Amino acid sequence: MSSNQRIKKVCEHCNEIFIAQKATTKYCSLVCAQRNYKLREKRERLKKAEAPAVIDSSPPVEKIGPVKVEAASGMGDLITIQQLAQVTNLSERTLFRLIKDPEFPKIRIGRNLLFHRETVIQFIVRKYSTV
Repeated sequence: MSSNQRIKKVCEHCNEIFIAQKATTKYCSLVCAQRNYKLREKRERLKKAEAPAVIDSSPPVEKIGPVKVEAASGMGDLITIQQLAQVTNLSERTLFRLIKDPEFPKIRIGRNLLFHRETVIQFIVRKYSTV
């Protein structure tokens, strides 16, 4: 389907008259469209820079290194899947297969998947020991 419409329009960037084939066309060429886009972005950045800065009066949040939940729940250190692989001498792939078990002790904090070292080791020994 080709359009045989011919509409006289004025370019929004350079104000030149051009013939458009669509009613929604705003610019006479790709160059004008690109330049107008850059101009709009520049104006938007300037607006953000000129806006008054909002001062947050809340106390600063402390950045924490390794996660410890000992004080709250007596759990001890939480470790990642990579650290758990080193501790248990199992591959990460094997651990991911074990994690699929709904009884597997795992803790999700945001998007992070963490594990309590002793609990996981006890689970593996209890579940997979050949006694």
